[in-house]
Amino acid sequence: RMQESSGWHQVFCSPRLDWHIEKVALNAKVLGGALGDHDKMVAAAAMGEVLLWALRLFQLGVPVDSLFFVANQLIGTSHTGKIGVWNAVTKHWQVQEVVPISSSDAAGTFLLLGCSNGSIYYLDVQKFPLRMKDNDLLVPELFRDPSREAITALSLYLT
Repeated sequence: RMQESSGWHQVFCSPRLDWHIEKVALNAKVLGGALGDHDKMVAAAAMGEVLLWALRLFQLGVPVDSLFFVANQLIGTSHTGKIGVWNAVTKHWQVQEVVPISSSDAAGTFLLLGCSNGSIYYLDVQKFPLRMKDNDLLVPELFRDPSREAITALSLYLT
């Protein structure tokens, strides 16, 4: 933490990790959470595992290509087509498989996934929608390229 009057101060120190960290995500905007004003979240991923400090280790089971926060939800995506979302309200992980992911972008509470089959899927993490029949994460298709070319880049901007 930076304090202008006295410089940098350590506010957190992780335990020593025996594995190489591949991705890191930080969310410092969590207020009024379970830990009060100290409810900051740091996540690290390596070899298919995601560690969210002060919580627990989660096995996504595939390489994590992207690790980031959308609002208070932690999201890990893999090019294999698997996404894992940690719900900050229920404190549970939800995993869903879509077709292989070639790009992603997030803005506000929305996550877009560009896939290798020419489809763009979306997820509103604020609503955290689940399917009624099997309680799986609902990731609807927003667009499908008629020529089925992979969506290799996405840019999402909300006003």
